[in-house]
Amino acid sequence: MEILMEKVREISPKTLAVVGYEGDGRFLTRVIEYEEVDDYETTFSTQQVMDVTCKAFGISLKGLIEGSRMLSGITHKPPIAIDRISGMYFFPVESPLRKACTWIAHSHVLEIEKIEQHSTRVVFKNGRDLVLEVSYATMINQLYRTAQYRYLLSNKMEDILEASQHIAESKWHKKR
Repeated sequence: MEILMEKVREISPKTLAVVGYEGDGRFLTRVIEYEEVDDYETTFSTQQVMDVTCKAFGISLKGLIEGSRMLSGITHKPPIAIDRISGMYFFPVESPLRKACTWIAHSHVLEIEKIEQHSTRVVFKNGRDLVLEVSYATMINQLYRTAQYRYLLSNKMEDILEASQHIAESKWHKKR
């Protein structure tokens, strides 16, 4: 597994999870990709990795969190949509303010399995899995909240696209 120390690499639609942990008195991140050979670790915190990726799409992590809270009413651990077109919806496992917060790509989750009281396995659609020290109830809640957020955001975008038919330059006209 590659270890990156000098720069933060953006995550992509192939990213399954961004896993934070503390080691040697600092926050580190393991990025789990669709193909295991593409996994890597970085000396940057998950907060930094997520923020760099969000900024590459034109908004900060803080801005996406605030927007999610406003649209969905979810005040704690809100999911975010880094890029709707490529399906980059992520939900935090714990407070996104924590530098070691783990983020899961909603689009890649196949199922959540309870292992023990505070241990859960996330099974991804490609067969890979990830065991996290978090309760099954918390994970299911985050999974469903992200689905609800996706629905709300999709409806909001449909309303915007419908209104855009009044704009001459719009490429998003619905054919009637």
